Amino acid sequence: MNISELSDVQSEAGVVATLIKHPEFVMHSEHLKPKNFYNHENGCMYWAINQLYREGITNIDPYNISTKMKTHPDVSREMENYNIPSIEKFMDLFSEVARNTLEEYMYLVNNVLSLAFKRDMVWTLGKLQNDCFDKSVDLDKLGGIVYNKIDSLVTSYIINTDVKMLGENIDDIWTEIVERRTDDGRFGIPSKFRIFDDWFSFEKGELVMVQAKYKKGKSFLLMNEAWHKAYTLNIPTLYVDTEMSDRLFSERLLALVSGVETMKIKSGRMTDRELMRVQKAIELIKEVPMIHMYNPNLTDDELYAICKQKQHEVGLGFVVYDYLKANEGDTGTNYNLLGRRCDYLKNKIAGELDMPVLSACQLNDNDRVADSVKINRYISVGIKWDTKTYDMIADDGEECGNAIARVYINRLGKQMDETDEKEYLDFETNYSVASILEAEKQHKVITPF
Repeated sequence: MNISELSDVQSEAGVVATLIKHPEFVMHSEHLKPKNFYNHENGCMYWAINQLYREGITNIDPYNISTKMKTHPDVSREMENYNIPSIEKFMDLFSEVARNTLEEYMYLVNNVLSLAFKRDMVWTLGKLQNDCFDKSVDLDKLGGIVYNKIDSLVTSYIINTDVKMLGENIDDIWTEIVERRTDDGRFGIPSKFRIFDDWFSFEKGELVMVQAKYKKGKSFLLMNEAWHKAYTLNIPTLYVDTEMSDRLFSERLLALVSGVETMKIKSGRMTDRELMRVQKAIELIKEVPMIHMYNPNLTDDELYAICKQKQHEVGLGFVVYDYLKANEGDTGTNYNLLGRRCDYLKNKIAGELDMPVLSACQLNDNDRVADSVKINRYISVGIKWDTKTYDMIADDGEECGNAIARVYINRLGKQMDETDEKEYLDFETNYSVASILEAEKQHKVITPF
């Protein structure tokens, strides 16, 4: 049997061709290695595109590929017979087998991996055949050889992480717990609002969800937290926006940073001093590691690829997704879509990429998030955000602010008693300048411990 029969050069070429058009797809195929390609040139091209994209280069052309290949001696040796024109011709031929969807790309990836596994299995069985003809190998020894070789091969393709007993990791885990602490007792990434410290922090792998009724200020809260992470803590922050364009978002952010009302920024009716404050805010924003991306139709796969790319490029450490919604069809379908997106934010973005995620969703008139079970089962912390009624302001006192937050779900600590109407934290909002602050005074001392 010819080993070449266990190869599909067209699938390999399809993987490379697809990445030339959609290099972001490479973030979904980290388990595919250059050595898995039967055709060495395809493996070298795959390696080069992978390296280029991780360095933030998305223009995959013959020059960039060739230049990258020359940086690695083994790859350069493998491709020494290929110059830029030949690679260009290579890419022209590839264009016919390129795919446009992630699903099609992953189909090709899995086909390449499957055939690579079969080739390695044939090679391993050949080695085992030699062991069988070795008269010095008895039954017990042969059994161990067979188990170890087959097990090693299978786990190298199926399992990408080394699974250990908890006891083997507990010292490292304890070190991580200790190192995450700060001198003032904080851990994780703190909220802008110190009053939340007793309840939660933004921990890696966790999803915090702000829930509020329509036009109650959830996006303002998310913006305040995002700016705090990027500006105050210097954490590279991605703000994914399904509602506001770059211009609308920037108008609000300029108001927050400068203290000049949004409407004045929009109209230009500012005093000279206010204009100077806005111009100073513009220069400040230029230096802050914050990305705003408006895309109401962003798919899960695109979001994952962008987050992973920015992790490699700028050390992305905080993600805000504003906000969770679905308008695909009937109510049941939308509920399921919301649940799936929440699951994706928690387990794929926060969990797999090991970073905190802050998001928001809309409450209905009954203070529920659609079919809230599908949302609440995935979130780490759930915060209900609302404005105070005139009666609440009168009862609490004006120094206790005009907005409230209830930590009603908290898998990172204790949650509030929702049956107690006075169980909430007090905030002062001024949405004309996009500002949210802790209230001067809390109406009630709430101890979570």
